[in-house]
Amino acid sequence: MFYKDQLIFEEIIEVKFNLKARLALAAIFTVTGYLNSNAQTTAKKITTRPVAWYNYLNTLELSARSFITTQLSERTYLDNGHQAQALVWSKINHTLGEHWDAGLGFAYFLTRSFDPASTNTLSVPELRPFEEFNYKQKINKIALNHRYRIEERYVRKTENDKLTDGYNFSFRFRYQFNVDYNLFKSKDNTRSFSIKAGDEIIINAGRHIINNMFDQNRIFVSLNYQPVNNVSVELGYMNAFQERSSGNQYYNANIYRLSVFHKIRLYK
Repeated sequence: MFYKDQLIFEEIIEVKFNLKARLALAAIFTVTGYLNSNAQTTAKKITTRPVAWYNYLNTLELSARSFITTQLSERTYLDNGHQAQALVWSKINHTLGEHWDAGLGFAYFLTRSFDPASTNTLSVPELRPFEEFNYKQKINKIALNHRYRIEERYVRKTENDKLTDGYNFSFRFRYQFNVDYNLFKSKDNTRSFSIKAGDEIIINAGRHIINNMFDQNRIFVSLNYQPVNNVSVELGYMNAFQERSSGNQYYNANIYRLSVFHKIRLYK
């Protein structure tokens, strides 16, 4: 059975991998290559830290075509145990057709310094409305997902490690491509086990953005286990390489993610 699945998988990848996926991979490799070559042209300082993300995601299924998702997240530096970030976001999505859905959401962030030598414990608030479109496609045991998101970021102003009045505004554009391969699914569809992998490119825009138009690149892989019909647990790794506003300073985060997904159906 496994050998047969492998042959099917290879056939899909080699023959049936559609144009959207090819263009997505081309975009990812092109931008990632640009980031690497750009970083090599100037003296750069890279700060690397291990981070743990603990996530709870709740999805309320309002109807067969509409749903609300809310995430609570605590992010912690593993080298000293200090909080890196705390956040909550919620969004509502509506299915537009067989493959597309659109969503509107709002997020609230509290972010601390990434610098391990910093003694600053200030948590900087951010207000973040966002809009997104998702394209999903399934080919046998493989699910292809494309997410296009626009964010309007309002980051609280600071001076001398203290909050001041007002917010700095900027846009951020995000494209995420991921592949989900189903390794096992029970006959009644209540239990499953899958592997996921993907990449996300994030681009800054706005009058305050001068040196870091390319904000960051995120590459990730995870294992997802669904023990019952409406709950799943995911364990994964992500590398996030982010350019700072100076243009020659970079944050390299090795992120270990533990996520719990919970779905509640509100319609019959």
